[in-house]
Amino acid sequence: MLTTGLRILYAGLFVFISLLSYPRSAVSSEEVQEILIGVRANRGAEQAYRRWQATADYLTASLPQYRFRLVPFEINSTLNQAVSRNEFNFVLTNPAAYVELEMRYGVHRLVTLINKRKDKGYTKFGSVIFTRKDRDDIQTFQDLRDKSFMGVDEQGFGGWRVAWRELLHHGVNPYKDFSLLSFGGGIQQNVVYAVAKGAVDAGSVRTDILERMAQAGKIRLDDFKVIGARQSKDFGFLHSTPLYPEWPFAKLADTDDALAERVASVLLHITADQPAAVAGKYVGWHTPLDYQPVRELLKELRVGPYARMESVNLSAFLGQYWHIVVLTLLALAFFIIMFMRMSRLNRQLLMAEQGLLESNQHLRGMTVIDGLTGVGNRRKLDEFLANNWGQVCRNANPVCVMLLDIDYFKKYNDTYGHIAGDECLKKIAHTISHLYRRSGELVIRYGGEEFLIMVVNCDPTENAVQAEQLRKDIENLQIEHRASEISTVVTASIGVVRITPDKDSVAEALIQSADQALYQAKRNGRNQVFTLNP
Repeated sequence: MLTTGLRILYAGLFVFISLLSYPRSAVSSEEVQEILIGVRANRGAEQAYRRWQATADYLTASLPQYRFRLVPFEINSTLNQAVSRNEFNFVLTNPAAYVELEMRYGVHRLVTLINKRKDKGYTKFGSVIFTRKDRDDIQTFQDLRDKSFMGVDEQGFGGWRVAWRELLHHGVNPYKDFSLLSFGGGIQQNVVYAVAKGAVDAGSVRTDILERMAQAGKIRLDDFKVIGARQSKDFGFLHSTPLYPEWPFAKLADTDDALAERVASVLLHITADQPAAVAGKYVGWHTPLDYQPVRELLKELRVGPYARMESVNLSAFLGQYWHIVVLTLLALAFFIIMFMRMSRLNRQLLMAEQGLLESNQHLRGMTVIDGLTGVGNRRKLDEFLANNWGQVCRNANPVCVMLLDIDYFKKYNDTYGHIAGDECLKKIAHTISHLYRRSGELVIRYGGEEFLIMVVNCDPTENAVQAEQLRKDIENLQIEHRASEISTVVTASIGVVRITPDKDSVAEALIQSADQALYQAKRNGRNQVFTLNP
């Protein structure tokens, strides 16, 4: 097996021989334009040069009027800042970093890397979530709860974020459900060794890492098992997640489109046997894939361009338009205060109107209610007849009118006094109201000791029974009346008349008939009900 130094030496010789074989135009050094390629250097600038310098040299040889130079960036945020300042022309970075640069600075993909793994080319990759094979307590994603876990780097794509999303989809939140979450310093092998030694219970790395380490004799693949293993067509590596597009080669927003097209064309013609592909460990380049799945991942995790975007935008807006914001808030406060004052005034006005309405209703009620007994007075009877009698006649509803008179009430007042007389009237009024309280039944204090009861839609049989029941109820009050000529307690005489009115019927005539019936009840000896058939 060749040592690393020899492999680098041979790769350099291939690049040198290839450069000698490229046809060159007669271009003077003064006419050569330097083109800078920003490169995400996950494992340091030296490794980035070893892998990508041959590709830059191939572009220079193919487009001799330009000299392509690599600018490695080990820190992702530094790369983003350089893009924002247009410090280079092209950028080669991981999918997540590309999507962020595309959204924020208009970077546009030209081609997608075809990575070389086991002598085959792959344009997609993902994450593998794994543990030791002897961990019988870990079989599913749910078994990872309360376990320790290691990812490659918190900003890493294939080594962490892809696995993070998959864990969430299975109901496991790494930042809440693990007993310990740690990272391997950006080095994939560190995660594998930590799991193998039992330093952590499980981990995640980019797909193909386990197979490459096993091929190099650093681990035995049978010592591990994959959590949530998937099968994907034309993908020969262990994986637990969906697959995402490989690294894109992209142009910055201000880079000349014609130059970008020529660069893309050159890259698409690189074959697996050329020094650029050998040094870069790839098969070639593919027309650009769709990076929407990557964008959806970042949005779901709220990282990259979706991390604190609202607060950043708000801060920038406030910094630029603070005076407009202040004036708007003042105007808004003024309108709120005015609105609250108007609302309060409207409520007060509404309350005053309601109070006035209630007062009017109360006053109106007082004008139709007998102040002593609480039943209706003759004005209420007049209102009732004015509002309802015409309809009663049109509908031919049977009507019953009763006039009730307390027997020898004058003698009661003379014997017991007017205060006792008032209490007697109240008790009898309450007794009448208790018996006649349904809709269509009206109780009126008609005179000093007389009460009128009108029942619309009356039933003759029921009405007769009720009238007799009322007479008994009054007698059963057992109000002492030593001056009565017929009893030792207060009694009442009741005159009843029932008709089915027509359009020519007059209510006053009906009341007069009831008065005649009352007179007859008195002539017959009082304390009785007399019904008159008009």
